[in-house]
Amino acid sequence: MKLVIKIGAAVAVVAVLGAGGTFAAMHFMHSGGPKTPEKAVVLPPKPLLFAVLSIPAVSISPEAGSPATSFVDFGIQFATTDPNALVSFTALQPIIQSAVINLLLSETSTQLQDPAVRTTLITNSLAVANSILLKNGYAPAPSSAGVTADPAAPPFSAGYITDLVVQD
Repeated sequence: MKLVIKIGAAVAVVAVLGAGGTFAAMHFMHSGGPKTPEKAVVLPPKPLLFAVLSIPAVSISPEAGSPATSFVDFGIQFATTDPNALVSFTALQPIIQSAVINLLLSETSTQLQDPAVRTTLITNSLAVANSILLKNGYAPAPSSAGVTADPAAPPFSAGYITDLVVQD
């Protein structure tokens, strides 16, 4: 009878250890059965909007130190996804146009032939437009989720020259 009790006790110990091991494995491996994967929420992209700035016939120097005998027609577009940026841009367009004309007056017709100068002109025009909007109360539009964007974020993300004609 002692042998039967010993065998029964051994079977009980093995069953308890097996059940405990299974429970521990399920707990540590987080295997609670099949889970449905969560789908990522994909928001549709916002439309790209453009603010257009045209500057007709500004007289500039052909070379440094010479009188202004050349003319430049200049057009640039600023890209944004915020409709409020377009509203602010329209209200402040004379100020932005004046600042961009000042940038053009610092160049010569010879310098405007250089692609690096054109890239600098785009960068500086974009910085001027963003700076003027931010200094004059630009407020970004709330997103579709109702969350307001960062008020310190620039209204325009890129600038593109659409017209650059130099006449000597």
